[in-house]
Amino acid sequence: MEQEKREFHIKVEKLETQLKEWGIDLEKFRAKTDKTKDQAKAELEREIAALKAKLNEAQKKLEKFKKTGDAASGELKKGVESAWAELKKAFDSATAKFK
Repeated sequence: MEQEKREFHIKVEKLETQLKEWGIDLEKFRAKTDKTKDQAKAELEREIAALKAKLNEAQKKLEKFKKTGDAASGELKKGVESAWAELKKAFDSATAKFK
């Protein structure tokens, strides 16, 4: 039981660290849009807004996951994992565009 709690907290810490890193990336993306021109800037700003919404949603799910602790239901755990996979895919795509 103690091992499960430890593993849970390690996983949560990793997820929180990743969210912080994505938040930093999002700010870098925003800084790059300031240097672009009209049409491209509008498209990049829309993409950043979508990423921010997904990031906020993932943060909310992670907070809910943390509150339920080790007893997190399979449904909630799947929701967190699904949101995470979607967010990772979106950030990978955005990173490729902003390079």
